[in-house]
Amino acid sequence: MAIKTKIRHRTISSISNRGLLVILASFLFVTLISITLAYHFTPPDNIAMTTGFESGAYASFGERYRQILAREKIHLKLLPSSGSVENLKRLKDKSFHVDAGFVQDGTNSPSEAKNLFSLGAIGYAPLWVFYRTEETLNDLSELKGKRIAIGPEGSGVRKFAVDLLKLSGSAAPPTTLLDLSSAAANKALLAGTIDAVMIFGGEDNALVKELLYSHHVKLMNFRQAEAYTRLVPALSHVVLPQGILDVSKRMPGQEVHLLAATTSLIVRKDLHPALIYLLLDAAVEIHNNAGWVNKKGEFPSPRELSFPSSHYAERFYKSGRPFLLDYLPFGIAAFVDRTILIMIPVAIILIPLIRSMPWLYSWRQRRKLFHWYRELKNLELEMIGSSELEDKSVYHEKINLIEASINGISVPIAFFGEVYRLQEHVDLVRGKLIRLINQSKEGNPEN
Repeated sequence: MAIKTKIRHRTISSISNRGLLVILASFLFVTLISITLAYHFTPPDNIAMTTGFESGAYASFGERYRQILAREKIHLKLLPSSGSVENLKRLKDKSFHVDAGFVQDGTNSPSEAKNLFSLGAIGYAPLWVFYRTEETLNDLSELKGKRIAIGPEGSGVRKFAVDLLKLSGSAAPPTTLLDLSSAAANKALLAGTIDAVMIFGGEDNALVKELLYSHHVKLMNFRQAEAYTRLVPALSHVVLPQGILDVSKRMPGQEVHLLAATTSLIVRKDLHPALIYLLLDAAVEIHNNAGWVNKKGEFPSPRELSFPSSHYAERFYKSGRPFLLDYLPFGIAAFVDRTILIMIPVAIILIPLIRSMPWLYSWRQRRKLFHWYRELKNLELEMIGSSELEDKSVYHEKINLIEASINGISVPIAFFGEVYRLQEHVDLVRGKLIRLINQSKEGNPEN
């Protein structure tokens, strides 16, 4: 019997070429989508940082961050504040446009840290207690009944000052607690209109320096500093070394024990990763050096305090910033890095699909034959179950229809063998039908 199978003019090599084209087209499609998304999510060229009061340490830090980010054409807007507490409020308030800020450990509870992440601790903010009296004071309890400036509402120093004064029994009357700003408190202390000032600040704080070098005021040496840190875990015990202010003059003349809050650089969750890396780079440049109460390399540090660490910061502290930033301008490096990050998950999904394409292709071609195998098997079972000769004769037409349908199947040349096997099975069923008819005639001589 002549077999007239309709074929497509296609060879195995052309199928392979088509597969390659599909793979290439898929790769180009994924790349195009990734580049489009990466372009859409490229970092903005301006961000806002909440700092602290003017002439304070946080304001000084902010200015240095602004200068460093300006090298990469990123404009950093600095927003002065009353201190750590106000900075935290701004960061938590989504209606307030601010991306980063300085916050002291202990300013918030962990439940308040939603959508905020730490880029690491950037340094100690020592608590300086300056007083004006002929006596030498070594503990806050000795300030009872004095006029004490503890900072304005919203400042980090006010919160800690109140807690510490309560622990020492010095917060209640006749003690007078004044909410003066640091600058106003300095003037009042130097003028003798108040008795003590509690102020946070590092060596960059001009107001701290002003009082340290003044001959009219004294610095409290916390003899019970370690005890206070056990009672207020957010504070650390640090030591101002003898001679650190002026080695030749031995200023100070002895080690001074101080309490210090740890300051962290906090950012909002939605800050672009590229900008996070720029801030971390700046943090290393600004805070890595030795200070009055810390050694070189001690900061910035990935220590997790009141805020969860950003996983970008964790990656930075473990392996450094993305290598592309070392070889490409910031804008291009951020774009390429973002494109790669987007392509990876897409490729993870796409590659298994591409690998399954040959199997899907083969299954699609064989599926055209499976239907006729099923029809042929059903016909065979009908033939065997039929008892009348006339019924069996009708099956010739059904077999011929199945064969004609098979001859009309369009398949690539690679699957011709499958078609030939199906046609052989058709002939086997036809042969079985002829035997059944012959057996029926032999069993019924009258016919």
